[in-house]
Amino acid sequence: MLQHQDKMAPAINSEPVMKSKIADKGEAMLTETNVIRYLGTVLLTILVSLSITYADDVTNKMELFEKYGHKTYLPTGPTDDPPPQPAKAVAEWEPATGVLICYPLEIPLELVAAMSEVVEVVTFVENEFWMQRAIVDYLSVGVDTSLCMFVFTGDQNLPYTRDFGPWYIFTGDDEQGFINNEYPWPSVNDGDIPIILGDTLGIPVYDTGLLLEGGNYMTDGMGTAITTDYTYLENEPLTPAQIDDIFAEYLGITNHRTVPDPFNYWVPHIDCHAKFLDPGRILVIEPSPVNPIIEENVEYWTTLMSGYGRPYEILRIPGLGYANSLFLNDHVFVALSNSPGDSVALATWQEAMTGYEVTGFTHPGFMFLDALHCRTHEAADRNMLRIVHVPIHDLENTGSGYYLEADIHPYSNEPLIAPPVIMWKTESGSYSPVAMTSAGDDIYYGEIPQQPDDTNIYYYLEAEDGSGRVENHPYIGPGNPHHFYVGPDNEPPVVEFHSPTTLIVPEWPYTFTTYALDNRWISSVTLEHSINGIPQDDVDMPLEEPYAVYYTGTPSSAVQPGDIIELRVKAVDTSVNLNTTYSPYHTITIEGAPAVDVTLTPYNPPIQIPANGGSFDFNIAIANNDPAQQTFDAWIMVQLPNATWYGPVLGPVDLILSSGGTIDRDRTQNVPAGAPAGTYLYAAYIGDYPDIIWTEDQFNFEKLGISDGGLAVNDWLNDGQALEPIAGIKESDKPSDFVLNGAYPNPFNPMTTIHFDLPKASKVTLTVYDISGRLVTELVNGWRDAGEHEVTFDASGMASGIYLVRAHLVNQTTSQKIVLVK
Repeated sequence: MLQHQDKMAPAINSEPVMKSKIADKGEAMLTETNVIRYLGTVLLTILVSLSITYADDVTNKMELFEKYGHKTYLPTGPTDDPPPQPAKAVAEWEPATGVLICYPLEIPLELVAAMSEVVEVVTFVENEFWMQRAIVDYLSVGVDTSLCMFVFTGDQNLPYTRDFGPWYIFTGDDEQGFINNEYPWPSVNDGDIPIILGDTLGIPVYDTGLLLEGGNYMTDGMGTAITTDYTYLENEPLTPAQIDDIFAEYLGITNHRTVPDPFNYWVPHIDCHAKFLDPGRILVIEPSPVNPIIEENVEYWTTLMSGYGRPYEILRIPGLGYANSLFLNDHVFVALSNSPGDSVALATWQEAMTGYEVTGFTHPGFMFLDALHCRTHEAADRNMLRIVHVPIHDLENTGSGYYLEADIHPYSNEPLIAPPVIMWKTESGSYSPVAMTSAGDDIYYGEIPQQPDDTNIYYYLEAEDGSGRVENHPYIGPGNPHHFYVGPDNEPPVVEFHSPTTLIVPEWPYTFTTYALDNRWISSVTLEHSINGIPQDDVDMPLEEPYAVYYTGTPSSAVQPGDIIELRVKAVDTSVNLNTTYSPYHTITIEGAPAVDVTLTPYNPPIQIPANGGSFDFNIAIANNDPAQQTFDAWIMVQLPNATWYGPVLGPVDLILSSGGTIDRDRTQNVPAGAPAGTYLYAAYIGDYPDIIWTEDQFNFEKLGISDGGLAVNDWLNDGQALEPIAGIKESDKPSDFVLNGAYPNPFNPMTTIHFDLPKASKVTLTVYDISGRLVTELVNGWRDAGEHEVTFDASGMASGIYLVRAHLVNQTTSQKIVLVK
């Protein structure tokens, strides 16, 4: 059996690079490099011309956000090419050789001593004077300064190495890389610490140009990262899709999941309330009283597919701040608060991380949004022996052993000295090795021998390379091994299915969603349905990414008004018995679309637009012939000569029309010079934009050629008599987006007016929460027309402080911070 190596070696950089240049910054920032001998200890020191100011009037991260705001400049997007592909983000629990901190300390000195027994301590200090003071302090608690590196910064430092430190990756060139993000406050000189470290240690640095802080980032090391949605907010005007693309290219993060911040976006970092324990588990704080946003996040995470191929397992830790803790190899350093909850927090951590050494630390500066994790940053082993593996889950005996595989790669470029092994045992047995076989491309596989039914099996993987590194998966190996149960599966899946009771013909085909979860695995989910008692073809319902429990399917059967559809969901698991669950039957009545007609009439046909562009006039008439008042959208699209669609060139306009009501308007449509020659289709639609069409009308027009460069029309402007949307708002005045415009005055005492815009009639909730996430009041809960709205918030009787206004539509949430000052 292989033995696990001493996790303290090798140091972060056993052969220091003694010069530094700052790539793409226009000047060298390293002004002095030397080796200082102190009591026989060699200390690498780096003097850099940074301006990292820890202002006297800023004593914690909450005050930092208050003083400098949440955004001081716009993101640029990437300024460096992406790393060689594939990039792979490194998780916090993977092997580390160092930890990054700042001096003067904003963490306990005893914590520095404890960390120095595990890894090399890298300390950012202002100059040699502060380094000497640090050395005296470190020696006073027994720190081995041979495991210390000091980085001179030229000014006193913010303590938040988690936020401005590098994000660790491995590149497709089999080397470690640093991801450098823009630190959002100018007083920190754009967070160039990753560039300094990378240049000094010979590690390539890749600048994303995004405003990001490390406290708002956690990754499972398998391509998934979770942040709060502040990641998107602080990087506007970049779109979420653009930001996710950068995560994918620079970090190898192909599953970027965001959640709302539960503390009013005061310090909107994920590490304030949640932490990955491994690719399959998330630790989440459980404050009292209940924070509804945290509970929403927990519910969401339990529906997602984890890196281990199962829904995330959520562990709860009572209180605040306890998730803001640090992994360093086989140690967990937990932030404590000198409160009665500390003992429960430590016990929770110890139970969750069996085999790890769990130690708690207190500090006067630790707060529930700013604690130990914020002020430390693990430094991943650049020559890591990395093991990636999806564990075996409970299964039945099938007559053969239990197959597993792993991706094992030595970044030291030293080959494995022997085949990796599976160390396995039953509950009462001792570990036995099974050698794994190479399948090429770093993939190894093996089988645990078959065992009798009703057996619990424990196992871990172990590998050793030529650099002397010995690593396990899971990291702690026999201290907390993987576990699965072998035995019969007699438990059927759980199914929850709901459907509407009525649909109109244009809403069909309709996509149905069901919840299905099995104690092991789902084999198939099927929608069974009949129309007027006649069975229809079953509809497969595949799993909907990124979820682990939601399956969707769309019938293709034809329907007409008056049809009665009966349907249910069938879920079958992978057991030998094919355990099956059926949902109850649901009945849907198909109705005709409301009798709202649209007529589109061109003036002076046939319409021919010259090569340099031009315009044509038309009439649009809408009539509600239904016996009931109707609410609907109206819009116009243009089909180009190549059959692709452009638009909408008008709308969508939200309309309410009483029974017998009509709208009749003349308008003018521009056609630009750049439009290709050919025949166009001009089409008006009534329904629910963009996919549900009640009725339509169209006519053709022709574009004669391509512009010859003379005076030309350059747009698709649609102008004329306004269609009357809800509440008489002119279409040109209607908001184009759902916007929470904030409050005025802000700060306020005791009343403020909150403004928001709706692009269409919508059900809106507008709520106010205090800093702990408790609901203060609900200002709006109901349907509101399209247009601009305002509501008054009276905070009489409330304490001064920060409050969060949260506006929510069906699929969109936005928030605004307000400050009550009395």
